[in-house]
Amino acid sequence: MKVLAALRWFISVGFKVLRVVPLATSLGAIFTLVSQVGSLLAALLPLKVIILLGSERIPSYFPPQLQGYGKTALIVGLGAAALACFAIHLLAEWLIKRLAAYGASSLILHSRKLALFENQEQLLSKAYQRFAETLAGGVFIVFAALALARVYPLQAVVAGGYFVTIWAMLVLSRRLIQVLREQEVGDFVRLVGVLANLGFFVSFATIVLDSLLGTRVSVFWAIVTLLLVRQLFRRLASLVGDIAILYSQRLQLNALLFHGHLYAGTAIPEGARGLWALAEPDISGSWLTPLIERVGGTVAGGVEVHWVQSGTPDVLMGVVNSVADPKRTYLVKLFGKNRTALARHEASLFGAMECTAAPLPRLCLVEQVENFNCHLFDWPMLKTVKLLAAKDALRAVTAGLFSVRPSSSLVALFTRSRPMIWQRLDSKLQERLRLFARDDELSLLDNFTASLTDIKAKLEAMPLAIITSDLPPDALWLDRQGELWASQWGYWALEPVGASWPVSEKILPLLPAAFEEAQLLRTDLKAMTIWHAELAALVFAFDKACQRQAYRTAIELVEPILSACDSIDGHASKE
Repeated sequence: MKVLAALRWFISVGFKVLRVVPLATSLGAIFTLVSQVGSLLAALLPLKVIILLGSERIPSYFPPQLQGYGKTALIVGLGAAALACFAIHLLAEWLIKRLAAYGASSLILHSRKLALFENQEQLLSKAYQRFAETLAGGVFIVFAALALARVYPLQAVVAGGYFVTIWAMLVLSRRLIQVLREQEVGDFVRLVGVLANLGFFVSFATIVLDSLLGTRVSVFWAIVTLLLVRQLFRRLASLVGDIAILYSQRLQLNALLFHGHLYAGTAIPEGARGLWALAEPDISGSWLTPLIERVGGTVAGGVEVHWVQSGTPDVLMGVVNSVADPKRTYLVKLFGKNRTALARHEASLFGAMECTAAPLPRLCLVEQVENFNCHLFDWPMLKTVKLLAAKDALRAVTAGLFSVRPSSSLVALFTRSRPMIWQRLDSKLQERLRLFARDDELSLLDNFTASLTDIKAKLEAMPLAIITSDLPPDALWLDRQGELWASQWGYWALEPVGASWPVSEKILPLLPAAFEEAQLLRTDLKAMTIWHAELAALVFAFDKACQRQAYRTAIELVEPILSACDSIDGHASKE
C-alpha cells in the first residue's frame, strides 16, 4: 500500500462524506471519542478501587483533591463512576451504530446509482463507521499526546521518538524489500498491531528506568500515564489499520460515493501483477529452466513456453518445450495468491494416487515460484478440444474416470475431509421439496422419504470414482493417439461410480456402455449393476439440483431414482 496515495484518497473521501452528511459524521466522531474515553476510564477506575481496598488509608500519591474524602466514600464513588463510564461507553457504541447506518443510507441515496454489488449497504456502513472512528481516533491521539506532554514530558518524547522511528523504518523497508512491498493488507495491519504493543513495553521500560533513577513523577500519574500510552498506541494502530482497510476497498467506495466513478470489479491485486510478471519473456526462462532440469536433466539451449488459456481466473498455464528436444513437453501451472486452496487440492489428488492414466496426467513437480504455487506435468499433448466437441469430450473424461480406481489413501484422505453424497442427503430436505410439489406428487415424496435410508445404504456400499466439475473447454486436450486428457484438477471429488454422468434423456442411455467398459478394467465393479450406476448418476443430479435450489428439477428426478432402486432390489432377488 502506498502511504501518501492512501492519505490523499482518505482526505478526498473525508471531504466528500463531511459535505454529504456533516451532522451524522460529526456526531459519530464525537460519540466515538466519548466511547474511547469512557472505555479508558472504565478500565482505570477499578484499578484505583483495588489499590484503595489493599491500603489501610488513602495513599499519599492520590491527588490532593481526593484526599479529603473518606476511604469508604472514595471506594463507592470510584466504583460508581467506573460503572457510569462503562454505561456511557455502551450507549455511545449503540449511537455510533445507528449513526453509521443512517450515514451510509444517506450516502447511497445521494449517489443516485443502481445497485452495484452484493451487500453494498453493509460495506458502506462499516466503512462509514470506520471513517468516523478514524476521525475520533485522530482527535483522541492529539489530546492524549498533549495530556502526556503535560503530565509526563519524558514519556511524550519517548512515544513520539518511537513512532517516528518505526514510521521511517516501515517506509524505508517497504521501498527496499520486495516481500514487504507485496504484503497483504491484513498482514500489514497485524504488523502495525505488534509494533504498537512493542511501543507500550518501551514506554513501560522507560517508566521503570525513570523510577529507579529517582523520578519526580508520582505513582498515581505513572499509572495514569501507562494506561494513556497504551490507549495512545492502540488508537494509532487502529487508525493506520482503518485507513489501510478503507484504501483496499477504494474501488467499491469510490463507485458508491463519487458520481464520476464506475465499478467494474475489484482491482488487480499486487499478487496478481506479480503472477503475470512471471509470464514475461525476459523473466519466464529464468525460473522455468531450473524446474525442467530438476525433472528431465540438463536442458541444452534453454526452454520456450507457449502460454495457453487455463479457463480459470488467476491460474497461469503454459506448454513448455526444450529448444534442443521439442518432444520433451511439459505443462506448467502457476496459481495466484487467491488460488492456494485450489492448488493444494489438485496436488493432494496426484500425491495420493500411486499411478495415473488418461484423463489424469502425471504430476512431475510441486514447487513454489516467487511465493506462488507451481505444478509441472508431463504433457505429451497435441492440441485442445474444439469448442463444438467440448460436451462430448467432457462426457468421455467422465467415462475415463470410471475406469480409474482411487487409491485407498486417497479415499481415506477425502472421506476425512468432505461429506459424501449419502451424508449430504438430509431427510429435512423433503420438507422444502413439499413446498414446490404438486398434490399428485406428495405420495411420491413420501415414498422417497421412506426409501431414503435404503438409497443411502446402497450408495455407501458402491465403489468410488474420481469426478471433476467445472472443467472448461480450455482444460480438455488430445494427445497424438487421440486420447483425452484434462489439465484442471482443482475441483476433484470422490463419488460412487456413475455420479456426474448427465441424466438428460439423450445422454443417460449412453451410461451402460461407459459402465461396462469400466467393468472390464476394474474388478471392484463386477458386483455392481448398471442400475447402481444409474442410481448414482440420478442421486448426484438430485443433490446438485437441491444445492442450486432448483427444487422442481429435483422433484422430477425422484421417480427415476426410486425406479433405479427397485431395479437393484429386483436384480438382487433374482440372484
